[in-house]
Amino acid sequence: MRLARRLFAWFERRVSDLALIAAVGMFLVLVLGATVTSTGSGEGCGADWPMCHGKPYPPLDREAIIEWTHRFVTSVEGFFLFGASIGAWRLRRRIPLMRLLAPLTVFTLLLQSGMGAWAVKYSQSSTVLALHFGISLTAFATTVLMWRALREDGAVETRPAPSAGFRAAAWAAIALVYVVAYSGAYMRHSDAQLACTTWPLCNGEVAPGFSGAIGVAFGHRLAALGAVVAIGLLAWWASKLRDARPDLYALNVAALILVLAQAASGAVLIWTRISLYSALLHAALMALLFVCLAESCRRVLTGSRERRGHGSLAAASPAD
Repeated sequence: MRLARRLFAWFERRVSDLALIAAVGMFLVLVLGATVTSTGSGEGCGADWPMCHGKPYPPLDREAIIEWTHRFVTSVEGFFLFGASIGAWRLRRRIPLMRLLAPLTVFTLLLQSGMGAWAVKYSQSSTVLALHFGISLTAFATTVLMWRALREDGAVETRPAPSAGFRAAAWAAIALVYVVAYSGAYMRHSDAQLACTTWPLCNGEVAPGFSGAIGVAFGHRLAALGAVVAIGLLAWWASKLRDARPDLYALNVAALILVLAQAASGAVLIWTRISLYSALLHAALMALLFVCLAESCRRVLTGSRERRGHGSLAAASPAD
């Protein structure tokens, strides 16, 4: 019993390190998933899952190796993620946010893996396939948030909570970015990425309409433009809170830099006719942007709950 207690104590001290490894692993899983999509390797192992053409290893074929590698890394990541989630769950009384993050992290990984297997065994529509990227983003974000919360270990500095308007704007921004991510994934799976062959105009037009593949590509660009504007306004609003909440200011400025880089990488995608490296850069930047906004939402959420009574920033609004 004494040895078991020591092991559990050691595990609890190391759970934040395990969560960091799991977060890095989820990022790798996400990038590998983008590689599978960008190289058309989704059927690299045929209709077999978890086997690859009836074997536990892939044949010497580029698409099979890419698909098998994605599956293998996802499987290994599962062990790290489950371990981190179990450790985080054990700390749920000390860190209440773990009641949400630990189960959500496991659920999203299982859902992601299940949808991947489902897509291999049975053909899916572009609408369903596009959900896979959004779920991967959520799994990555929850893992990072779990690591951040474990690092803090429930010790939050006393800082005034932002206004309800700022909190709503933060959640609206991440929701809009999710729409951008989903529409981009749908565009890829529906082969509409090059429906607009020029950038920033679409085939030389400001408003080409919303019909067919051009409408899908143009709709994605409009959503991306909306995200740039929304995050820019949020960063400006956060600058008014810079003295009281430098953490929110830094996160939202970082989000603004990332969304601008994301937009630029979208242009590179078109100019390079969807090269593999530009596609991977686009996916990686989206993942980092989503996590940055998710961390901002976590700090807004915990701030509004744990710092109640320590003051408010309600007066610092865009109207000031």
